[in-house]
Amino acid sequence: MQMSRRCPSQPARLRRRLASAGFCASASLATLLLGGCNTYVRDDGAMRMAADGQFGAARERVLARATTDPKDRSFMLDRAKLVVLALADGVPEATEVGVDRLYDGLRTQGLNDDKTVASFVFGESGVRIYKGEPFEQAMGYCYVAIFDGLRGDWGNVRAAANNALFLLRDFSSALQARGVATTEGEPPTTDQVLAAASKSNKPDSLGIDYRPVASDFELGYVLKAVAARQLGLVDETREVCAQLRQVAPRLADFAGFIESGQYNTVLVVDAGLGPRKVGRGPDNAIADFVPVTPSSDAPLQVTVAGSTGNYPVITDLNRLSRDVRWKNLEDLRQAKSAVGTALQIGGVAVAASSRDRGAQLGGLIAAIAGTAMRASAAADTRHNELLPQRVYVALFNVTSSGQQVAMTIREGQTQSLVLSDFPVPDSARAQLRYVRMPVNPAAWAQSGTILYSNDSSGPVAGPQLPWILGGHCVRTPSLEVMREYHAAGLPASIGVGQMLDLYKEESIIVADSALESDFGRHILEGGRSLYSPLAGSTGFQRLFGVDHGPYQPKSRRVLELAGQLRPPSAPRPPSTPILNPTTPAERIQQRSN
Repeated sequence: MQMSRRCPSQPARLRRRLASAGFCASASLATLLLGGCNTYVRDDGAMRMAADGQFGAARERVLARATTDPKDRSFMLDRAKLVVLALADGVPEATEVGVDRLYDGLRTQGLNDDKTVASFVFGESGVRIYKGEPFEQAMGYCYVAIFDGLRGDWGNVRAAANNALFLLRDFSSALQARGVATTEGEPPTTDQVLAAASKSNKPDSLGIDYRPVASDFELGYVLKAVAARQLGLVDETREVCAQLRQVAPRLADFAGFIESGQYNTVLVVDAGLGPRKVGRGPDNAIADFVPVTPSSDAPLQVTVAGSTGNYPVITDLNRLSRDVRWKNLEDLRQAKSAVGTALQIGGVAVAASSRDRGAQLGGLIAAIAGTAMRASAAADTRHNELLPQRVYVALFNVTSSGQQVAMTIREGQTQSLVLSDFPVPDSARAQLRYVRMPVNPAAWAQSGTILYSNDSSGPVAGPQLPWILGGHCVRTPSLEVMREYHAAGLPASIGVGQMLDLYKEESIIVADSALESDFGRHILEGGRSLYSPLAGSTGFQRLFGVDHGPYQPKSRRVLELAGQLRPPSAPRPPSTPILNPTTPAERIQQRSN
């Protein structure tokens, strides 16, 4: 009798197949979810550009990578980045549509609709659109307020700033009831909240009550108070300033200055790079933030017309990112991780050992569900890496055109920026300007001069010819501008339309619409866009405060025409600043004396 290989019984084969299928399904699902839930990669290139003040290049990079699908989870995040960069570059018209989308998205639903933190099965990956951590959302509202302020719309500044002051979740009372020790006067930490959650016996909820408390977001109070003051709402100004003093006693004197109204310029200044979001703990379930730029109490020194003022830090984003009241669902992820591990281990054990086909199938389902829960427990590390580390607000008077405003932050590597041709308010109300300080030193940031005629501050000294034809004018063609070009030697046969045709031949976009793509890198920086940032912005100083060299024509027509024109005879200002050991603010002080 021929010996044959022993065949396993049907139940044994089934157990092995189910177990194998379960492991394969679990592994495949884990790979899919772990790879899909937390695949965010921080844009270090855009961060480096922002640190250098190269906001035009950063906008071009972020726009090229941004999703255009409103259903994409990163749609809101991409809009927030583009808004930050457009405002930093002094071109709010490039982001009007983005601001509207950001504002509508932030207002879609409340942050704290319930009274307990519950339902943790699906997690943040189940949320259709990522709106950011609460402190990112508050900053988003403030950038909307800044956008409105740049247009002199103080009513909408007030509304947007008020939206930034949403209620926060305070777990202190619930933690004390659970016997979790907290530091008096300090908000609970994430770990303390998790310690309380571990004592809950509710399988489908963390079971931690919280009480809604007033926001401690200083920048929101400051912008709301300033807006109310400009609108003549004296009682509201006094009330909001009282709230500011309560949440931030260190800003009591600053609140008094807001109430006084003795200023015609409000300058919002961002400095440093905001904290980085990372995952930590089991399965990287806890969302945490680590500083990129260290916190500091160094004041912002602002010099205008020989008068220098020191302004305190208004809001430190490193502080907000550490405060559990300003975070979303990291504690829920930790719970999912623990439950998911138990389901995964228990389900696989049941599937591999049981002889009951129903139990085997149930075990495999539990294992796969556990794997999915563990995968979704990983913290979503999406965040707006282009936010600043801190925000200042300076209040001062600008009384004559052409003045310089010099800013300095003295700490470690001193940060300095001189804004030339700072504008004078054109109405009885104060004007708002926004500046992003370059982290790294740059010649343009301290040049103290404007070398190019532009639409924001007008012509500089000397004959006026377009930059693409050997001159130093980058204004939008108009009848008045063309008259100046003709006086400098441009043939009279070239009018506005013909000048626009020359730009087209050079593939240059004259940005006169609200399309984001029209406001890419400026032609002075090797880009294809022609526009003028707002005077009194970082982008304005970066583009027009340093010599970019001669233009290199691409078309035969422009090359021939440039060769026919006589170069401007007027001497150009030096393209590099004279080096000396003083700061820009001190140099202005010396000149005024």
